[in-house]
Amino acid sequence: MAEATFHYLETGHQGWLAVRCEDHGVCHVRSDEMARRDEENEPLYVPLLAMTLAGQPDYVFLLAAPRAGETEPPALWVKHFSYKGAVLPFRRVDILGYEGRIGLRNLLRPSHCCTAQPWNSSSGVNEFIGDCSHMLGWEQFQLHEVAATEELRQFGEDMATFFTAFPSVEHFENLISRHEGPYLGWLLDAMVPVAAWSVIRDMGRRLLEDATLRETFLRRAGKAPWRDGWDCLARWVEDRDSYPAEERGCPLGDAVLTYGQLDAPAGFAQATLHTARASVKPRRKVCLMSTIRNEGIYILEWLAYHRSIGVEHFFIYSNDNNDRSDLLLKALHDEGIITFIENPVEPGMSAQTKAYGHGLNILPNILDYEWCFILDGDEFITLSPSYRTVGDYLQAFSRWESDAIALNWKFVASEVNRGGLADLTMPLTQRNQKIVSQGGIGEGWRLVKSAVRPGRAIQSRPHHPVWVGAESFTYRLTDGAVHGYRNPPPGIGADPAFADHGNYEDIYISHYYYKSIIEWVWKYARNSGLDGAMSFGVERYADYWANAFICQMNDPHEGRNDRIMSRSEDLLDELTRLRSIDSIARAENVVRETWQERLLALLDMVEEADVASRLKEEWRYVLDPLVEEKKGSIPLHQI
Repeated sequence: MAEATFHYLETGHQGWLAVRCEDHGVCHVRSDEMARRDEENEPLYVPLLAMTLAGQPDYVFLLAAPRAGETEPPALWVKHFSYKGAVLPFRRVDILGYEGRIGLRNLLRPSHCCTAQPWNSSSGVNEFIGDCSHMLGWEQFQLHEVAATEELRQFGEDMATFFTAFPSVEHFENLISRHEGPYLGWLLDAMVPVAAWSVIRDMGRRLLEDATLRETFLRRAGKAPWRDGWDCLARWVEDRDSYPAEERGCPLGDAVLTYGQLDAPAGFAQATLHTARASVKPRRKVCLMSTIRNEGIYILEWLAYHRSIGVEHFFIYSNDNNDRSDLLLKALHDEGIITFIENPVEPGMSAQTKAYGHGLNILPNILDYEWCFILDGDEFITLSPSYRTVGDYLQAFSRWESDAIALNWKFVASEVNRGGLADLTMPLTQRNQKIVSQGGIGEGWRLVKSAVRPGRAIQSRPHHPVWVGAESFTYRLTDGAVHGYRNPPPGIGADPAFADHGNYEDIYISHYYYKSIIEWVWKYARNSGLDGAMSFGVERYADYWANAFICQMNDPHEGRNDRIMSRSEDLLDELTRLRSIDSIARAENVVRETWQERLLALLDMVEEADVASRLKEEWRYVLDPLVEEKKGSIPLHQI
């Protein structure tokens, strides 16, 4: 009997498991779809292989066939499955009475198995799912043996020789140092799900400390961007003060950071990189990471405010700005005030997920900070008067051991810009003063934003960090209670994005979501991802758009946001300091000129499209303040 045998997997729908060539996701493909090719005559799918080992009868290993000369395999991923890698190991379940038919149990969550759902009428391709809780017909797969190529035969021999359940640090080290074949990456990835996490943690530290071992591994098995992440981390650890954070950037290829389940490490390279990053001891207290796009007119206030309350540095990702705010971000970067990282994206790609994945996996400089707040450009940390700085609050919070903090939102209501366009240069935190009451805009008040120890998170969603399930991770509310998210809003499953109740005594996030009607018009053009002045869909200006604004506008409000307004003197002092730098003032002038030009063009388009006629008659008054708000012009700095 051969040590290794390879099979295709037929599903209960007479389809096949395959790998999408575009992003390496495992999918369920109808027979007639398997042969499809793209415009360049490249295949859209390649068959997924299941490997069985005579010496390891309890396992099935899923992989794409390695090609001749290939040493850096792609990380395969399964929807709702907490591991990605060149080889995905599963517990084999033989189906009684059906020889050759098996089920695939999740090694990391044994109560779960994989399922191939049926196709809909319009498509012969859908996802392969990794979190099914039962094993019926859709969860059973027929093994069809295939002849092994020379590459598969060699790989099978390597797996039979080197794969072991519960590998030790010594086993991994010996494999990296002594293995001479081309399949080191496959072998390492196959063993991560069966290894104790403490072993993965120790291997991360060993690779960081032992340059020879690390370089051997990266030369023969490293995969971008994880290889780059290892290189960046090692160089930064050698000299933290001189490593340029923006040197590598966040290229389009980092979209791999967004594939599959966000808490799933992508094989041995990312798993050990993550644990190595967690071993770094920070020297500084607090930084802020954000994605900002087309918000140039607010950037300086947002930075000045947070600098005035003790945020030490800012890691800002941005892409496709139409308001020329890149000039301002670059000027701030050149002055050392922020780290600006360009974050190119393609249609359908999440700029936020890509940026957060880069910051928490590849960017080493962020590890120098004990805490990182992950906020948007319209969100402001708001402190009790008891705390002079955010560092003071975090010092007090240290009485509880914590890896992340969930901070409740308070929405700040809109105001009419009575001074016309000139009001856009007034600090937003001073011109918008009223707080929307809880429930005034539905359940949005229960959403949170987060601060996280950057070495402890493997990714982040917009509202909460993401951590590896094998690790302990303590996520607390601002009052020190564990964030349990046991009581989500109606119709929403348990989700860390929502707090069970509001905590506002010490700290919260003021969310300036609405601003004014003229900015609400801009926001919806800008958020469409299109050019805010010349190309936007007027269908976005519909009843739901008007109603969302009216709800907060007509809310009775719970009072003024005195906590943030009381800090105006420090804010204005810091703004003055920033604007005293000529390059920053000039860049902000360009942003203001561009905003005015594009905003007025956008308002002309709104009028030409007769947007008011698209709204319910009783809601059309939402546009009335536009006449007043578009008067005058946005003033420029005299330099």
